[in-house]
Amino acid sequence: MKKLILILLVAVSFASCKKTTEAITLLGKWEVDSYSENGTDKTTIFKASYTNYLLTFDASNNYIETYTIAGVNVTNAGSWKMTNGGDDFEFTNQADNSKRFFHVIEINPASASISEDGGTKEYHLLKK
Repeated sequence: MKKLILILLVAVSFASCKKTTEAITLLGKWEVDSYSENGTDKTTIFKASYTNYLLTFDASNNYIETYTIAGVNVTNAGSWKMTNGGDDFEFTNQADNSKRFFHVIEINPASASISEDGGTKEYHLLKK
């Protein structure tokens, strides 16, 4: 019984460490390196449409997403949080409380791969 409790404690510790580590790694400024929809590379279209795209995560669980589209500067901001044991995260927009959900494919100190809309949209991000 003691071994089972110890194993469960270790498993819970690793799960919470993963969430904490990924959240810490996510902090900072990110730019889109590549983008695809339904497996089709649409990086050129994304970068032409969303010029100067920048996504910033801070330690207070706030995000700021900025870009220029058709000559208009756009800023989306709100809160973010890791969910599902660090496998996912969500944005809550401060302007209208709308939510966006992302799945974490991979997060490293210098790059990240995430998906949106059930995996139909994939972003490869580079830390700036």
